Amino acid sequence: MKIKLILISFILISYSAYCQNSKIIHLNIESKYLNESRKLTIYLPKNFKQNKKYDVIYNTDGQFINDIFKSKLDSLFSLKNTKQFIIIGINSNEREIPNSQLQYRNYEYVESNSKAKDAELGMRFKKHLDFFVNEVGQNVQNQLQFKIKNKYFYGTSNGAGFGVSLSKYYPKMFKKYILYSVAGANYINLNWNPKYYPLFIIRYGDKEFLPLIENNLNLSQYLNEHHYKHIFSSYEGNHKKEDWLNQFVSDIKLLK
Repeated sequence: MKIKLILISFILISYSAYCQNSKIIHLNIESKYLNESRKLTIYLPKNFKQNKKYDVIYNTDGQFINDIFKSKLDSLFSLKNTKQFIIIGINSNEREIPNSQLQYRNYEYVESNSKAKDAELGMRFKKHLDFFVNEVGQNVQNQLQFKIKNKYFYGTSNGAGFGVSLSKYYPKMFKKYILYSVAGANYINLNWNPKYYPLFIIRYGDKEFLPLIENNLNLSQYLNEHHYKHIFSSYEGNHKKEDWLNQFVSDIKLLK
């Protein structure tokens, strides 16, 4: 037990020491909801300090957080009056389902797939939702020892669709959502409190497939019909992580 405590202390001290510069680190969570280990990819800003309060962005498809991602954020955060964020990337499950053209992420992100005939696959969305809400943040805080100020959501494609579905069940969890190329979103019967609801920032690429563009237009129209204020526009680009990253660097300034 003594050796274990010394090891934990060493790890925590190491985080403070090496985060004089920004870092990308990897953590694993043993999820009781998913009954498996899940990987997180986390961006820690320059001069990260334990026991300090930070604004945090939860990012679906966390495997997109790489050195290019880090470099662009470092450049942005080096500007005066630009606040820093911790970004918690929750890696999606890209394992292919046997005898299927889909991956497990398609069932974890897309609520409509919970109607699958296979009971285990049908429960994937609910189990992933519970994991995302109840396990991710607390585990990261326990391991890195920081405090959360405000929480935001960032997702793309099916990961953005998952954010829309999540907001229906937990409308107070995130202050704002950055959602690009929204796919697989369940927004029908979305019923937020008209006086308190999260702000959606929705973008889509002008070169994406027409059906996906129409999905995003329909989502915006639904929000307008229900008088939910949101930000909506297209960007120059396609359904690609490079285009999403460029737009994200611009939109992150809206998270205040």
